[in-house]
Amino acid sequence: MKIRTTITFLAAVMLALSTFYAGSLGAEETLRDVLARKFNENKDICKVVKNAISEGLNTKEVVKTCILMGHDACLVVKCGIEAEGSLEQIITGALEAGTTSDVCSRCAIEAGIDPGAVAEILETGLGYSPALAGGLTPVEIGLPGGAPGGGTLSPASPSAP
Repeated sequence: MKIRTTITFLAAVMLALSTFYAGSLGAEETLRDVLARKFNENKDICKVVKNAISEGLNTKEVVKTCILMGHDACLVVKCGIEAEGSLEQIITGALEAGTTSDVCSRCAIEAGIDPGAVAEILETGLGYSPALAGGLTPVEIGLPGGAPGGGTLSPASPSAP
């Protein structure tokens, strides 16, 4: 009788521990796992991006992770904009995922964002300095040897007065 009670007790403890560990694994699910699971359910990356952003997940990380998972960068950027995510976070996430700045700007502009706003974010995000207010100082150049000589180039050309 003691053996049965001990075995039953151990089985109950093992069941409790396995339930505990299964629950903790679910809690440690990565963003990539969450997005992959949602994509498997919806089969539409745009819905996944929109839902993830509307649920309060980090916009930059959602965009970055979706692009790194192999989804089209332009589509992910457009969907992030449609979800009304932070434009700066969307562009930064796309850049961190390896998308070039020209693709980011083109896709954002196609999604209806003002080109000036996109340029400002790219300038600050990529570390460009603003344009010089006065412009560059012009540099005088000339031909070596001084003033060029003149004269008739061809017998058919009119002569100088």
